Amino acid sequence: MKIILLTTDQEVALLRQRILEDAGHEVAVFCTEKDMTEAADRKVPFDVAVICHRLAAGTARKLIRIFRDDKRPGKVIYVAHIYGEWPEVEADRYVVGSDGPDALLRVIDEVGASV
Repeated sequence: MKIILLTTDQEVALLRQRILEDAGHEVAVFCTEKDMTEAADRKVPFDVAVICHRLAAGTARKLIRIFRDDKRPGKVIYVAHIYGEWPEVEADRYVVGSDGPDALLRVIDEVGASV
């Protein structure tokens, strides 16, 4: 699957990128709000967009709105910081970052089956 990672935390992005690539996915990483917005405006194709809690909620909502307004078929997964957190973004699925890479891979596989 084609996956885009959207986070302002480069270290987390690189770790997730390696894990996802090792699982056989094609991954593009965007770590600045400018790059993320430009990628959304250019309609960079994706099957799954993974949005990290490190990204400002307003920016996350803006990006998701662009994806949905363009009627893109890809799904959005939001990585929450902790359990009990009520994210301020409307994603297709949620996963808690502290559950680790296996949880992220599981949710991506589940979402990918519906794409």
